[in-house]
Amino acid sequence: MIAKRGSTATKTYAVSGKTLDEINKDMMKKGPTDPNESRKYSGSCKGELVVAIGGSDFAFETTPDSSPLEVTAKLKAGTLTSNSVITMPKLASEKGLSPDAVKELKRFISKVLVHEQGHADSYFDLAGTMADEFNELTATGTGKDERSAQMAAQKALIDKMSKTFGGSVLGDRIKADAAAYDAKNKHGATQGAVKRSAFSFPFPTSAAQLSFQQRLGDKLADFGLFRFSRTSHI
Repeated sequence: MIAKRGSTATKTYAVSGKTLDEINKDMMKKGPTDPNESRKYSGSCKGELVVAIGGSDFAFETTPDSSPLEVTAKLKAGTLTSNSVITMPKLASEKGLSPDAVKELKRFISKVLVHEQGHADSYFDLAGTMADEFNELTATGTGKDERSAQMAAQKALIDKMSKTFGGSVLGDRIKADAAAYDAKNKHGATQGAVKRSAFSFPFPTSAAQLSFQQRLGDKLADFGLFRFSRTSHI
């Protein structure tokens, strides 16, 4: 299995005001909400991790002189794709704002974007780590002949992958990754995403937004396509 960087899209929400204080309040009203903290943030990065494994992505090794015949299965291919959607504030109009205020707002938004793009990069790094963990898994199965033993080993490996990465495991890993990234740069503060004195008060810059879905498709007979998908959003 390999990690694959998928798409990174950016969407915006409009903010307005005649002063930076008014714009700040508008961000607090319209910005994305962190479901874990129930508070608004200036920007967010929603990530999606999708694991896809086909029937031909398994490798098998037969144990010599085994009886009944024993086969060990592991992955030889497959993908774990990382997609991201970044949400950012966008000034609806510069009318009524001083040149210095416009300059400061643009500076701040650019730094928020740097921070959110860092989240997307971190999720891709996590995908790489998890792909390696998938590759380390093995399972054995037995049967009256090689094909039935391979089918049994494949099923055992599928069950192990589901147990290892199912439930809340993936969601917990992603939340931990987002928390570690934010702790390292203080929610973007060390990256310059801090509102200066022109703003009325500090305002954090990113929300770790999580919703976790999982689908485990049934393996088709005769080593047909098998899809093992996990999607999580940050």
